[in-house]
Amino acid sequence: MTEWKQERPAWCPKQDCQFRRRVMDGLCGGRLPEPVPHAADFNTCRICFNDDETPDVPVLPIMFNETDLDWLRWIFDSLDGKKTSWLSGPGTIRIDNE
Repeated sequence: MTEWKQERPAWCPKQDCQFRRRVMDGLCGGRLPEPVPHAADFNTCRICFNDDETPDVPVLPIMFNETDLDWLRWIFDSLDGKKTSWLSGPGTIRIDNE
């Protein structure tokens, strides 16, 4: 069994991030050294997706802000039913297909 240490993977091209976590050999995430303005907010973190099956774009880096992370948790809640986002709590956003 492969042991995945919590260190920046060699394939990650974004060495400026303050590395936080990796998931096997497919994802890694870190905090940006400086906030980056985006859509009336500031991106503060980055997730890099390793797609070694697509040689044209082997690593896809995506920057996020805190609001984006809340919305991602909400999407994951709809996929796994765990309800970890505050958006999934009682009296919050209701989606017809839930």
